[in-house]
Amino acid sequence: MGSFLRWMVAAKAILSGDLTIVHEGESLRLIQVTDTHLTGNSDGCLLGMNTERSARAIITAALSTERADCVLVTGDIAADGESGAYQQLETLLGSRVPSMWLPGNHDCVVGRLDPYPDYLKRRLRGKHWDVVMLETQVEGEVGGVLSVAELDALAQAVNDAVTSDKALLVATHHPLRAMRSAWLDEQSVKNAADALALLEALSERTAIISGHVHQESDVVVKNVRMMTTPSTCVQFAPESEDFALDDKDPGYRRIVLGPDAQLDTQVVRISDDSNRPLLTSSGYD
Repeated sequence: MGSFLRWMVAAKAILSGDLTIVHEGESLRLIQVTDTHLTGNSDGCLLGMNTERSARAIITAALSTERADCVLVTGDIAADGESGAYQQLETLLGSRVPSMWLPGNHDCVVGRLDPYPDYLKRRLRGKHWDVVMLETQVEGEVGGVLSVAELDALAQAVNDAVTSDKALLVATHHPLRAMRSAWLDEQSVKNAADALALLEALSERTAIISGHVHQESDVVVKNVRMMTTPSTCVQFAPESEDFALDDKDPGYRRIVLGPDAQLDTQVVRISDDSNRPLLTSSGYD
């Protein structure tokens, strides 16, 4: 049995329970922040870019500009599983707006995230939309998979949305589609088709947001709107055969979920000319 299949069968869910919030009006307003690659200290860098400085700029701009009900953090919080990265993120986010976190392939789930159960919630329920967080991390692997526990959680979320006549927003670290980028598509979610089959019950009343690929995209695949969001630090060049960086600014995604499955979203980028990556970098572990 291959490593991905073993993980799919054996992995235990680390996400559980609902995040309870009070949001005014008909719309649920969210901020997606992803791939912070924090190191636990203020001078940590990724490919020449200071990740705390860039994350701080993005998060500060988002929280000071947006009227948000919740922040969704979609993985690769740490650069390499550093325990201090999670405290660093908690400090940057503050306590004014609640947040929900997903691990990514660079995060160390065992032990490092144990002190933060309040952020590892499975569901957020709004008036017209529900949000479900799905973990795609496979220990020791760069690529992703949805374990049986994650597929079961998705099936339950879909059933609840159908029963209550709501739309559903799914959040993952790894995207559930190919990005037309050879090196990134090798790291795809191996059983993404199983998730898309479950989402068929909601037809066009569903959307997926993801991280991992450090770039903005927004496409419809099999009636499902699928979006990826820029990292708060370095950006990857779209549709590249091999690893390549983009010179675009880091950013976050604003999401407004309204009645009748309405979804309004925009990526907001923040420029800092004195904190840029080394564009000639050939990769990282």
